[in-house]
Amino acid sequence: MKKINIILSALAIISLVSCKKTEDLDREIVGLGGDTWVKTPLDTWLNTNFTKPYNIDVKYRWDGTEYDNSKTLVPPSVDKVQPLMELVKSAWIDAYAGEVNPTFVKTYAPKNYVLVGSVSYNTNGSYTLGEAEGGMKVTLYNVNNFNTTDRSVSKRILKTIHHEFGHILHQNIQYPVDFAMITPSGYTADWNSTAGADYASKGFITQYAQASPNEDFVEMIAIMLTEGKLAYEALLASNTNATAVAAIRAKEAIVVAYLKSVWNVNVYTLQNRVQAGLNSKSPDNVGAYLGFGKTYTSVLVTPNTTTGMSADFMAAYDAAKTALNGNGGRAINNFSLIHSTASQVVLRVNYTFSGTVYNANFTYNVATNTAGNITLTLASTDALATSIASYIAPLTNYLTQNQFAYRFFYSGDFKTIYAGLAKANDSSSYFFGTMGI
Repeated sequence: MKKINIILSALAIISLVSCKKTEDLDREIVGLGGDTWVKTPLDTWLNTNFTKPYNIDVKYRWDGTEYDNSKTLVPPSVDKVQPLMELVKSAWIDAYAGEVNPTFVKTYAPKNYVLVGSVSYNTNGSYTLGEAEGGMKVTLYNVNNFNTTDRSVSKRILKTIHHEFGHILHQNIQYPVDFAMITPSGYTADWNSTAGADYASKGFITQYAQASPNEDFVEMIAIMLTEGKLAYEALLASNTNATAVAAIRAKEAIVVAYLKSVWNVNVYTLQNRVQAGLNSKSPDNVGAYLGFGKTYTSVLVTPNTTTGMSADFMAAYDAAKTALNGNGGRAINNFSLIHSTASQVVLRVNYTFSGTVYNANFTYNVATNTAGNITLTLASTDALATSIASYIAPLTNYLTQNQFAYRFFYSGDFKTIYAGLAKANDSSSYFFGTMGI
């Protein structure tokens, strides 16, 4: 009987094989090289901006071999892919390429980006927004909730990317051991517990930074870059524990020295490059830092010495400058916008006449519409302002005959942050200056 069973089994196998001979055994298997699609403009854009210059492959079409099959995940919406990757390019790739060089990005950047529509939920109740594998592959989750108008969403995406890239850098060349000795007793595997929520008073920049020295190190990098100088400083200013702030400052110093000495990266100019890229997609709220009762209350505009302001603004300023100079040789040095109250701003024109410096003050009421755009309406002038008003009309008309939105601007070397006004209906028309207290 055993022999008969074996023979029957063999015959069955032969029968199955003979049936399959009628199939095309040479065709490729779907998911293993056999899936085909027509190249779209999105594929061309990804190839032009990521694959060709940096050897980075961006995968957005569903491929089950790329994911953890124990998780319930969904594919990304195609219409979200390019806006998200434009953010990645402007606030990560372009920032590092500008700070160091494109070869640096090509050498150390992960070679594969995989996009997933949903978040990846974990068994402990937390969820994963991104993860990296050996410095070669980065998976970005929650793509379907990406929205450039929501800056908090854009920052979460960038924080994941800068966090993971920080790991790549320290895995190539390790940071100084002194870093782990700043808050050694604070590291815990139970970082996401209720007790871990008190991270700021223990000298950590985020709750997850408590997980290990490595995570602490890259969280410092990620927060400094995605928050930018202004928000980062505001974050530390809100921490009332002086010892904790000192610990974070000590960590910051090591991060800054490490990135400069090892990778030739100036963290502070890189901060501004990242913010410039982020603001081009998801603008920051200037009013969070500048205004009556805020950290900064004024903007000093120096068109005579600061380059980069729009041509139509400079035409208005130069016309005012020329006209005032024709009035006995009065020379405009600069002007300021000073937030004197919550609803008023003072235009202070600084000029020189016969060797003496004068300040003429024009007070404007500020009206803000639902879109956040402002309109200036003249409320009063002091005696000096009244005496020069007709001469500097090209400048004051520019200010009062347009709606404006506050924006951040950056110097060409990204060392200086400016705040300024851009026309609400024409973002190519603007001026800016340094913020003051």
